[in-house]
Amino acid sequence: MTQRSVKRKIQLYFRRLASSPFEGPFTSSISGPRGLELDEIREYQPGDSLRSIDWKTTARARRLHIRVCLPDRGTSVLFLIDKSGSKRFGAAKVLKEDVLFSVLSILAEAVGESDNPVGLLTFTDRVERYFPPYMNQRQLLRLITTLKRDRPHGTLTDLDTAFFYVNGLNLHPSVVFILSDFIAEDNYYASLSTLSKRHEVIPIVVKDEREDELPKARAFLTVRDMESLEMDLLDLSQPLMEERYLEHFIRLDLDYVVVKTGEDEGTWSDRFAKFFEKRARTRRTVRR
Repeated sequence: MTQRSVKRKIQLYFRRLASSPFEGPFTSSISGPRGLELDEIREYQPGDSLRSIDWKTTARARRLHIRVCLPDRGTSVLFLIDKSGSKRFGAAKVLKEDVLFSVLSILAEAVGESDNPVGLLTFTDRVERYFPPYMNQRQLLRLITTLKRDRPHGTLTDLDTAFFYVNGLNLHPSVVFILSDFIAEDNYYASLSTLSKRHEVIPIVVKDEREDELPKARAFLTVRDMESLEMDLLDLSQPLMEERYLEHFIRLDLDYVVVKTGEDEGTWSDRFAKFFEKRARTRRTVRR
């Protein structure tokens, strides 16, 4: 599966997201004279476009009247990017951070080509940077290049802080992508629940192969925490940590995608294409 194919699937998803009058409140709050759905017919006012004149009503009333339509539907997109220290881990040839930004670039290009307003937020144990969803594709791709080199102030991960911050913003219902490994304190269910009720949330879990499986042995392995930088002993005879985020996704009915550092780009690109193709057919309603 090529990147071009993935972009087409994502763009199809956003077109269907915007075109359905019955699913999800993704409409602009500003009425205007141009669009697909008629809002009202009213008397002409100085500054109105002459192309909006309704000639039948004008002839009947003998005064100029125009057709005011709801504007074309559009959906804002917000990317939440985890910049904590664990993204700099990678047992394969690439780091989790490399995979995360590769995925982000593909999504950003596809969303930008669909003319959706895009915003971006980076976080660690704090909100590092926030850019409201007003950017176009060119601005976003330039920003991504800058942020990849950006050194965050924090090293730990606090998903609750990021979700709480977004919940406090005055955003219209949007599509929110969360790009993270979700290795964090399990304190964010309530804020994620609130976020998913207002917006359409799509978690993208970035993992390394060694986070799924380690060599089984009756031994201990000395490891360093990439966030706290503390040394610890890992018991290889015991299973790895429980992935609590999966329980949260299931409880909140959130579809998600997993990408791994050991996979080639074609593998997870194919996974994204299938994900968005299915989502375009069966997208759930976002509640206000």
